[in-house]
Amino acid sequence: MRVVNVQTWRVMGLCCVIAAACACSRRVRIGEHVWVLQDESPVRAFVVERTGDARVRVQFEGCDSTWQKEITIDRITGRVSDSESARAPSHPACAPPSAASKGGPTAGPAAPVKVGDRVRVKWRGSTYNASVSGITAPDRVLVHYEGFESAWDEVVPIDRIDGAR
Repeated sequence: MRVVNVQTWRVMGLCCVIAAACACSRRVRIGEHVWVLQDESPVRAFVVERTGDARVRVQFEGCDSTWQKEITIDRITGRVSDSESARAPSHPACAPPSAASKGGPTAGPAAPVKVGDRVRVKWRGSTYNASVSGITAPDRVLVHYEGFESAWDEVVPIDRIDGAR
């Protein structure tokens, strides 16, 4: 009877280890829209690459490709729902602190493009049609890619803009 109890405990222990391993290795897919803890606050991001069993590379929503970061899966707190993705992010991970909160002026020098301009944007060797949705800095603009959902909107440096259409 004692041997059976030891074997039962071993089987139960093994089941617990397997269950814990499955819970820790939440599978996320490339392209998935997720919430990521960044500086202790949740921000929206897209999974762009799996770099290991428990690591992924994400690109923060509303930011250009220089804002990709490799993170551990435990920093992903959930998936962004359809209703949440329809709303613009209140504060992208790449957005600088507000100038007003620093006591400085709220407007900077004018960017070479203005809101509403239709432009071509270079991305990974291709050029895409987009429209300027906002000016975030003198050398950065928020663009919306035509034909794509707003989840793909991003802040791009001026040097990626390949001229007006």
